[in-house]
Amino acid sequence: MPDIDIKAQALSDARARILQLQAQMTDKVLQMAAEVEKLIEAVPASEAKAFLKARCNMPATELSTYVNFSKTLKGSEEVLQQARVSFPVVKSLVAADAETRMEILGRMELGAQIDAKDVAAIRRRLAAAKLTVAETIAAQNSKLVLVAARRQAKAAVAGFEERMAGFFADVRKLPADDRVVPADVRKRACVLLREFETLFGAEHAPLNGQKVGTLAHRIGCAYHALKDFRDDGFKTKRNFGLQPDDSTPTAVHALQAMTGRVRNIPGLGRLPKGLAELPPKRYHLSVLELCAGAGGMSIGLERAGFRSVGLIELNRQAAATLQKNRPDWPVVQADVRKVDFTQYRGKVDLIAGGVPCTPYSTIGERRGKDDHKDLFPEAIRAVKEAQPQAFIFENVEGLLHAAHTDHVAAVLREFSRAGYETVIERVNTSDYGLAQNRSRILFIGLRRDMSGGFRMPPKFPEMAIDMGTALADLMGENGWEGSDDWARRMRETPVFDKAGNLVRKGILADTIRGYKGSGKVGEKDRWLRNGTAYAPIAKAAPTMEEASVEGYLPRLTNRMRARLQGFPADWQFVGGIPAVANQIGNAVAPIVAQAVGLAMFSALRGMEFDLKAMLSVEYARRTIANPPSLVPFDDSLSDTRKIAEPVD
Repeated sequence: MPDIDIKAQALSDARARILQLQAQMTDKVLQMAAEVEKLIEAVPASEAKAFLKARCNMPATELSTYVNFSKTLKGSEEVLQQARVSFPVVKSLVAADAETRMEILGRMELGAQIDAKDVAAIRRRLAAAKLTVAETIAAQNSKLVLVAARRQAKAAVAGFEERMAGFFADVRKLPADDRVVPADVRKRACVLLREFETLFGAEHAPLNGQKVGTLAHRIGCAYHALKDFRDDGFKTKRNFGLQPDDSTPTAVHALQAMTGRVRNIPGLGRLPKGLAELPPKRYHLSVLELCAGAGGMSIGLERAGFRSVGLIELNRQAAATLQKNRPDWPVVQADVRKVDFTQYRGKVDLIAGGVPCTPYSTIGERRGKDDHKDLFPEAIRAVKEAQPQAFIFENVEGLLHAAHTDHVAAVLREFSRAGYETVIERVNTSDYGLAQNRSRILFIGLRRDMSGGFRMPPKFPEMAIDMGTALADLMGENGWEGSDDWARRMRETPVFDKAGNLVRKGILADTIRGYKGSGKVGEKDRWLRNGTAYAPIAKAAPTMEEASVEGYLPRLTNRMRARLQGFPADWQFVGGIPAVANQIGNAVAPIVAQAVGLAMFSALRGMEFDLKAMLSVEYARRTIANPPSLVPFDDSLSDTRKIAEPVD
């Protein structure tokens, strides 16, 4: 008897808890629908959808349900709450016809428990009730024919893919520089083309009128490629084989898309998974960088296997810094607003950049799209004109402030119109081994035909170090005897979250910003707690004389700031203290660019890296030889290099 009582009590308690949780889940669904309705009332539906998908990570299937809730289920919230409906049921009701919804809601009012299968069954029953006996039989016969046709089509497509894969494998063996198609290849292409037209039709628009990466474009590419092989049509065109670096799309690549096989890049298929170093340089990818600054993103992408075809930077001193450290880099000192990006079409795999953050920074005026420094329109234009496989644009978190919602949605919509799937991701330098709490957002986009392959790199918070460990040697290089104690405090000071929970031991630096003179009162209070002053910037490491002042806080030099940003120790900056401070503070942390760059390399090349090993200090210290310049260096910078010397 006691056992029965215990079992009954357990069941009763479980039921009560589950019913409560079900009611809470229903409440959340209804609240979400109400919030989406408010958003759609405030901004155009297209912008609201783009924002919800990218900024709120709302899946497309959920998005359509919430967007259409107000049109279909508005006023039925009480019934839905009473029935404790789940999201799948709400989704089914939104997609159902009005008659089905009315019957389901009526049943719910009477206390019936409804699931998604019930909605589908009632929908079919109501539809069948409207048919005559003859119409019902005809509908059943039509369904049987459709099922048979689908099976037949599936088998036909599988056979076509098998034959196309064999043809593709043989074509790849042809000399890459040949322009004459052998007779047997032409004959096989003719047979495959007839089969292709049976499956996909014989009418395909010219490729120059279609968006790259769309389904129509991919099918059209394969169709026209088969025609060229049938008609020996390469005599006046570029070669049909692979280019030396296997990066330029050709007729062979177009055929590969119709084989149903994973793209195999010659050589890379033999490399092991979990590589701890980059593949040979012939497999590296090309990158065009906008607003390159002092080279933070450039360094990281170089370590990730990208060779630069252009680094565009307006500031003369930042451009000089780039050229001083990497004479072979193709630096172009220019305003991105005046650059014709069509010259890079077909020559660049990735466009990257840290477009100015001033319009969105929490310490700026936050004028957003109305700020003349907003270069997102130029980033969009660069992508549309150069048509890379992918892009990465970095900015501050302030861009995601509610005041900029319409602008973010517009940016996402423009990238979508250009043929790219875009996501917004957050990154923090402390997750990749830096002693700095610097959170940023990334707009990451891939051409639609490649968008499924990208994965954000995992975070490695265990790699983070504290300020004391990072800067101990630099703090003590001028004889300050208190540097060891300072470093120890930085290492051992506990850090708590707002709830009072211990987060870690060891202080991270505040976000390294550009030059701004002396600090403000609020900042000074925070610096006192952290044991470090961030402004004004010190010309040199602390001395005993400076440290003898009561209440002394060590200040950071530009060398210290550069280390906290992750610049190489031998990286030299051109300009005075304020100019160098701006270059460092505005830079993308190289380690972040490297992590995301390696993830992008994996997506574009189909490789797997051991990211933790690749992001290690040991790997970063390796010297990477630079490829020859592809874009002439602007001669106007030569004088800057001659007269401007790097300073701390």
